[in-house]
Amino acid sequence: MSLYLVYIYYRRLFAKGDILTITILVVILGGSLYTLYQHYNSWSWVLALFLLSTFSHHNSREDLLLLKRHPQYRRILIGEYLIENLPFILLPVYKSDFLVAAGYLFGIIVIAFLPQRSLTLSYPFSLADPLWHSTFRKYKLLFFLPIIIGLIIIASVYKNPNLALFALIATGFVCCVPYFEREYPAHMSIAAQRGGDYLHYQLITGSKNAILFFCPIWLTYLIAFGTDNVMVLPICLGFPIVGGITKYAFFTHPLAQSLAMVTIFFGVLYILPLLVLPYLYYKAIQNIQSYQYVTDKSSGKEIPK
Repeated sequence: MSLYLVYIYYRRLFAKGDILTITILVVILGGSLYTLYQHYNSWSWVLALFLLSTFSHHNSREDLLLLKRHPQYRRILIGEYLIENLPFILLPVYKSDFLVAAGYLFGIIVIAFLPQRSLTLSYPFSLADPLWHSTFRKYKLLFFLPIIIGLIIIASVYKNPNLALFALIATGFVCCVPYFEREYPAHMSIAAQRGGDYLHYQLITGSKNAILFFCPIWLTYLIAFGTDNVMVLPICLGFPIVGGITKYAFFTHPLAQSLAMVTIFFGVLYILPLLVLPYLYYKAIQNIQSYQYVTDKSSGKEIPK
């Protein structure tokens, strides 16, 4: 029974007979285990993330009420979670870190006995852009906050500023996620702001929300590393700005938006991708105007932008 539930769990990740996807998943799993094996002393804390993933799966699974009809459902759950996490239990055992292995095993048992809870979190974001609220609630993005802060603390303990910089960059990407959601074009057409003013309003709102999310992370970074690389902190605010511009520049093409953002972020050191931003800014305004009543058709007069 437990083995069948494991099959169902992984079956969601690939279509039947999709050998390529299965191979990719196996390679990723093997690569992750090999990397953890090679850097176990400094990266053993990553095992907690896999345990957290199991907890998330347990708390969100929809078949728990049906499983409770079985008299041994807790044993079934423990068996399922053990099979899913077996590689991550054997790794510390192979490294003779029996304390971590026992703690991991105990965590799995505890998770199987935990009741499901619907977590309702309040978000401090401005309602001027409700997509920040809906996106953070939909994808549970607020849970990244303690993870990122934990990475910075770990970077401080191990004197690894590169890990802290990675955490800051990850924060920037988290703040870009709301810009992959789309409001209805009708909302743009009835907005009080027109054209460029609408874009500016969205960018300012997004920047304020990003600052709210960044604040505890910045504070942790400043406490841990002082003013080292402090100029990176304001640069991180460029992530949501780029996200907002590319969102409206490629409003109907999220894939093109993703490619544009990746090109800009990874090519920022070469300056050239940044030269595209003015064009994308202009294109974003044009797209917004195409969804708005820029021209009063009855009088032929242009509405102020």
